[in-house]
Amino acid sequence: MPEGLLQAEDVTVRFGGVVALDSVDLEVPSGQIVGLIGPNGAGKTTLFNVLSGVIEPNGGRVLLGGTDVTRWPTHRRGRAGIARTFQRLELFDRLTVYDNLLAAWEGVTPGAVLGRHKSEGRARVAEVIESLDLGALATRLAGTLPTGQARLVELARAIVTAPRVLLLDEPSSGLDDVETSWFAQVLGQVAGARDGEPAVLLVEHDMSLVMEVCAEITVLDFGQRIAHGPPEQIRNDPRVIEAYLGAEIEPEGSAIEPEGAIAP
Repeated sequence: MPEGLLQAEDVTVRFGGVVALDSVDLEVPSGQIVGLIGPNGAGKTTLFNVLSGVIEPNGGRVLLGGTDVTRWPTHRRGRAGIARTFQRLELFDRLTVYDNLLAAWEGVTPGAVLGRHKSEGRARVAEVIESLDLGALATRLAGTLPTGQARLVELARAIVTAPRVLLLDEPSSGLDDVETSWFAQVLGQVAGARDGEPAVLLVEHDMSLVMEVCAEITVLDFGQRIAHGPPEQIRNDPRVIEAYLGAEIEPEGSAIEPEGAIAP
């Protein structure tokens, strides 16, 4: 596996007497989509919060392109190239889709909120809107969009910042099968589109999506990394099946019981 563009090394997080993460390692190589899966309470969101700077770990470190960013605040990480979406949609409902993207670009561009580099910002927003085919939605208020379109706008808002790493927290939540399939195609186009960037870390409960788009998958359980490898290996790992997948995804060659998506 190539050296990670984003790396977590021996990350430990404690909340009082509860160990949320126990010496967890993670690598997200350039140009790849890496999945992060596990049951509820496994530590996935806590790890996301460590990577994005919301939580400072009790031990270990976070590296971005080889630079230690463990003590950096969230806004500095954002400007350095870490962009994140959230499980719950966090769009600016009363702004248009265009203005949502412009606000995100301004947030990572020095001087932009003071009106500098206006033409550059408009050009970047127009580029992303065109690349994700959002032209018909550009003047719509974000709060009026159905979930599928809103998820795509949230992804666009992250992309407009030209991130080095995208952290996507359950981006298919609320999407139907057709929307999820389209989202998978978009992710494939986005990952590594600029000389191997952005790399993508995907937290997701839709195992069909994870197995389709991810080159590598890391599995957490009770704050510990219990498995890491390509989808075929994870699919057949007895520890992963016992801890998380259960009957949803049987070892390769067995029938898959169509019992619906794993509950978020």
